[in-house]
Amino acid sequence: MMVGLRAKLVNALIATKRTCGIRGLVWALSLTVTSVSLCFVPLYNLLGYDFAFVIGLIAAFAAVDLGQGEVARARLDARSAERRGVWGLVMRATAASGALLVLPLVVISANALRVRNCNFVAGIEFYALLPVGTVLFAAPAGVLAGLLSVGRGRLLAFCLPVVCILWTAARMYVSPPVYAFDPFGGYFPGPIYDEALTAPTRLLFFRLANALWAAALVIVADALTSVRGPNAPQVAWRSLVRRRWFRKTSAPQSAAFVLFVAAAAGVFLEGGQLGFHRSHGDLRRHLPRTNITAHFRVHSSFADGQSSSDMELFLRELEFRYDQLTQILQTEPKTPITVFLFPNADVKKDLVGAGATLFTKPWRQEIFVQVDAFPQEHLRHELAHIFAGSFGDPIFGISLRWLPWPKLASGLVEGIAEASDFSDPQGGATLHQDARTLLESKQAAPLDQLMGASFSTVAGPQAYTLSASFCHFLLQRFGPQRFAALYRSGGDFQAAYAVSLQELESGWHAFLLTQPLDEDQKSTAAERYRRPAIFKKVCARELAARVAEAARVRAHDPTKAVTLLQSVCADDPGEPVYQLSLAYAQAAAKQTDAARSILHELENRPELTRPMRRRVASFRTSLAVMQKQNAAAVAAETTAFQLSGEESDRRAAVARLRALQDPRAFATLGRVLFGDLPTDPLDGGLAVHLLNQFAHEFPNEALGPYLLGRQLVSRDPALAFTTLQQACPDVGDKAVLSLPTPLSPLFKRECLRLLGESAFRAGAYANAKAAWQASAANATNAADRLRATDFLERVAWAQNHLTRP
Repeated sequence: MMVGLRAKLVNALIATKRTCGIRGLVWALSLTVTSVSLCFVPLYNLLGYDFAFVIGLIAAFAAVDLGQGEVARARLDARSAERRGVWGLVMRATAASGALLVLPLVVISANALRVRNCNFVAGIEFYALLPVGTVLFAAPAGVLAGLLSVGRGRLLAFCLPVVCILWTAARMYVSPPVYAFDPFGGYFPGPIYDEALTAPTRLLFFRLANALWAAALVIVADALTSVRGPNAPQVAWRSLVRRRWFRKTSAPQSAAFVLFVAAAAGVFLEGGQLGFHRSHGDLRRHLPRTNITAHFRVHSSFADGQSSSDMELFLRELEFRYDQLTQILQTEPKTPITVFLFPNADVKKDLVGAGATLFTKPWRQEIFVQVDAFPQEHLRHELAHIFAGSFGDPIFGISLRWLPWPKLASGLVEGIAEASDFSDPQGGATLHQDARTLLESKQAAPLDQLMGASFSTVAGPQAYTLSASFCHFLLQRFGPQRFAALYRSGGDFQAAYAVSLQELESGWHAFLLTQPLDEDQKSTAAERYRRPAIFKKVCARELAARVAEAARVRAHDPTKAVTLLQSVCADDPGEPVYQLSLAYAQAAAKQTDAARSILHELENRPELTRPMRRRVASFRTSLAVMQKQNAAAVAAETTAFQLSGEESDRRAAVARLRALQDPRAFATLGRVLFGDLPTDPLDGGLAVHLLNQFAHEFPNEALGPYLLGRQLVSRDPALAFTTLQQACPDVGDKAVLSLPTPLSPLFKRECLRLLGESAFRAGAYANAKAAWQASAANATNAADRLRATDFLERVAWAQNHLTRP
């Protein structure tokens, strides 16, 4: 079989040389070698976006070269050139360039015999829109370059894609988006952490616009050029004044000329409206509301669902985090800092190319985030990039050394941002504790890999946690000034600390081993850091896109969601998250037996992590409730409680078990916690009503006011504080008496945190301080103490800045 394929490749190359000459043969060999090499590079080794992007870049240079080559050959045969005309040259160049794309397509398709390709149709779409679309524009551009210059036509042809791609990169540098469309470079979709990717409709429109631009240019060139006699074979410019082209051409031809040129110019000028690129003006039209503070200019939408008090809270949070970072990093950036606050991740993805991923452009002092719950996660992380920009390189404001050769320290760029947010950890473990777990489980990548440009080859959660822990270790041990010197040098550890990276790594490892760690933290981390980087996932982009689509349609078309997720599980049968998502969709589609079968299969997997087993048990509870099997529901939820490693999961399990105890509790609390269907959350207003009813029916239980107050924190913080006081009367009005059935310590800790947040939102800073002090005193782990301390700093800032006379 391989011998036959090799023979076909050789015959194809011989045919290419015969048709396209030596240039065509060289480019055919280059594209073939590249495609064979990519067969052994993860993520690029299947027919999809990444493979098509690389082939498209090479095809851009190949096509302009072949286009100019057609003009050069025409000059050797003027009669033939005159017969073909400009359109003939363009058609020949395009056909020859398109032929070069056959071999890479054959090679990558054959590679599907050894590497799973989950969607050939999607791969063909990308191949058609990237390399094929590039050729359809680049080949005519090469012809035009050849017509413009006799002696330097080839140099001009190669300059066209270089200049165009550099112009697109420059536009990305000065404009908000992190996505880009380019006639030669194709399409860059944005951050790699937004894994879901399908060919966007906008890309098809962009390629149609490219075709229009190319056609308009060829029409102009055809109007202005001619071939002069066999004794002087060359292509020369006509003089519009002398030859009077418009007067000698028919009315339909003139109309076509004007129509194409005007349409091409119009589409080019309206690129912002069409979404081909976005300017700051385009963004401000979508985010017309502007708020200005001492250090920030915030652009947002009037339709983002935020009240005036929500916006005020966000603006205060920005200023608080600004002052915190001034202390942490001992520096201040230029102000004002511009913040673009989008209504949600989907709008942000459409406008600037990044959905769930927040991002910052330090060189422009700009942050791009979306509306989120207070206190907003990762806001300080993004602000830290701006602060670090004050000691980063002068062009991008990041840890990048230019001489004697460029060296990017990605681990320092992300590490310092995450380290600056150290006091607001996620879950029940600190960054150092999670880093210790990774170290002990042999999942910790070496620092020389994390600190360099290969940072993104490591799975995101691992890379961010390890680099952040190390950077925080450096900040605490050596101070921010020396870290700034390290950052500015692009990662020259010897110069900044007078010791090697390996010695610092050994000291960091020894420090990590001193961090306390319990089994709950280890089990939670095992699931959080289980999945590999995008380069090691099965059909990462395609499967992520299907999962995202299934989540989008599950509520109104659960059958379609089931079909999508079944295909995902067929392509990657080993991933338990996909299996559980399929069970959710089957339950929504009322395929309960099928969902139970999946849960049974998952429970029998010995490698399943404890957090995943808890999720399986919890969903089994929901299915039992759906079928009115109370005893089975209680048994499953008891198992879920026993498997819980996070306090939030334990609280959820205890509340669900309480709802299952008697019919009255189930009719109110149970409906809130289980929903009318196990996959559909209840309406927020209805949930408040039912929890209020539960509190009235069980007035002796502190659980009722706790759950009701939890719902009210973001709706009416003053009312929430009064309600929560009934559940945990340790803060505020001492006249409030404890209820006969008080909260367990598990719920009391969370109640104190909610008391502190509601008091802060309501402006009762003394009560907020007392609540968070109590929260810190009752904390059972370092992560909770850090969060309490962080909020106490927020309260102190508010008391200092917002209560002055």
